[in-house]
Amino acid sequence: MPIHLKVSKGDVAERVIVVGDPARARQLANMLKDSRIINENRGFLTYTGSYNGVKITVATHGIGAPSAAIVVEELVSMGARVIVRLGTAAALRSDIEPGAVLIPSGAGYNAGGIYAQYLGGSIVYPAVPNHEVLLKLVSKLMNSRLSFMIGPIYSSDAFYAEEDLPRVLGSRGILGVEMECAVLFLLGLIRGIKTGAVLVITNNLTEGRFGRFLEASELEPIINKVGAVILDALSEIT
Repeated sequence: MPIHLKVSKGDVAERVIVVGDPARARQLANMLKDSRIINENRGFLTYTGSYNGVKITVATHGIGAPSAAIVVEELVSMGARVIVRLGTAAALRSDIEPGAVLIPSGAGYNAGGIYAQYLGGSIVYPAVPNHEVLLKLVSKLMNSRLSFMIGPIYSSDAFYAEEDLPRVLGSRGILGVEMECAVLFLLGLIRGIKTGAVLVITNNLTEGRFGRFLEASELEPIINKVGAVILDALSEIT
C-alpha cells in the first residue's frame, strides 16, 4: 500500500484526472457514475467511478511539484497508465483573459529543485505531454466548440515570486504559469505513462499579482465544461 494514498490494488483506474484542489476533485467526482471515495488521507481526496462505461479515477495532488510528484508516483504504483491534469494558471500575456482555456505543449522548469532530485547533474529534461493525449485533448476541445490555446507554459515553485514573469517569460512566448505540469510530464517520460493537461486561466500577471482573479463560483461552470471534455478524452485513450 502507498504511504500517502491509502488505496489498495484495484482501487485506482488506469485512466486518471488529477487536480490541485480537493473541492475540484469533489466537483469532478460528481460527474462520474457510481463514484466512491477511495482515499481521504492527508487531504488527497481520491475517487473512482466510471464515465462512458470506462473506469476513471479523480485524484487530488495538492500544490506544487513535490506534492504532485508523490501523488503521481503512488497512482502509477497502483496501476495508473494515463494521467491528465485539470488545473489553473496565470496568464503571462496581456491578451489572454481570465476564463481562457490552455493546453500546454510543454512546461519549462528551473534547473535544480525536484528535477535535480530525479535526474541529477545539469540536464534539464524536455517536459512534454504524451503526443496521443495531446492530440485527443485538442480534438475533443475542438468538437466541444470551446475556444482554447496551445502553447508552452512555465511550472513555478514560488507562487508569490512570479510578478516579473510577464517580462521575463511572457515576452519570450510562454503563455502561462502554474506549478505542477512540468513534474507530471517529466514523470510521464520517466515512468512510461501517458500524460497531458488542460488549464483554465484564473488571472493575468500583466495586471499584477492582485489583479482580477476568478472566484470559485466563476470557475465552476468552466471546470464542468472542461472536465467533461477531459473525461470524454480519457474514456477513449488506451
